[in-house]
Amino acid sequence: MKRMVITGINGFIGRSAAAYFRGEYEITGIDLAASYAGRAAEPDGERIMYYQCNMAKEPSELANIFTDVQPDVILHCAGSANVGASVVNPLADLEGNLQSYYQLLLALQSFEKRPKIIFFSSAAVYGNPKRLPIRETDETAPISPYGIHKRMCEELSSYYNRVHGYQIRTMRIFSAYGSGLRKQLLWDIWQKYRRTGEIRLFGTGNETRDYIHITDILEALRLILACDGPEEIFNVANGEETSIRELAENYAAALGEPADIVSFNGEIKTGDPQNWRADISLLEKLGYQKRTELSDGIDAYVSWVRELEG
Repeated sequence: MKRMVITGINGFIGRSAAAYFRGEYEITGIDLAASYAGRAAEPDGERIMYYQCNMAKEPSELANIFTDVQPDVILHCAGSANVGASVVNPLADLEGNLQSYYQLLLALQSFEKRPKIIFFSSAAVYGNPKRLPIRETDETAPISPYGIHKRMCEELSSYYNRVHGYQIRTMRIFSAYGSGLRKQLLWDIWQKYRRTGEIRLFGTGNETRDYIHITDILEALRLILACDGPEEIFNVANGEETSIRELAENYAAALGEPADIVSFNGEIKTGDPQNWRADISLLEKLGYQKRTELSDGIDAYVSWVRELEG
């Protein structure tokens, strides 16, 4: 059986990828936390090997893990994923994103047979694009430290592919969501609703995003892993522009509430883009098709958060 290492395995995408690829790969997880959060859900005989490691500060430990495991595939899901936090503390974001990724690349440099690497980037590298839909070849102009550090990681990937013969592909994920995600917009909406009975959000409501459910992200990941073409960077989205207002009102409906519980304060947070819609032509050439409609994903998310309340 081939071996897969998932960094940041306790995160939303890392944990989901571990469940998705279990049985197909022998999986090893790396994370800052002391234990693997998904351990309780592991079937007998399918235990995941887990290492606690600060990748940015423990490069020798990271190198030892890779030497022991000899992975065929590495999914690099580790790193900060909080635009607001990156604005407040850009140095911490640099360490969590750029420095940890650089140490990963350095740890593999002596390997004769290098693994396939999937780097999980973000649409934040685009900032406020000049046109929609956004293509992978369009200019990147990040407007947050988070976006800047993701772009720097992408530049490292390009360099190591070109100069050192690595096999790195980048997934620029747009607005990911799904049951199990305890941050970002859908989680924030739930927290506001349960505290106040209302959904009052930043912005005007006219800002747009391109949402993609975690199940579709994992299908895209499978296709990109199997790709043998020259492409190194893929937009991972659905090519659909949805306003924040539309999403919030759909969320209210899923809660059984009227649309008028939704309001906006008109304040744009630093680092937040105005409009996103991806060109997903490259992904579609690999055979990608959306499976989860946004309305269905929101319904499932509301059911999940309500279960958390018991």
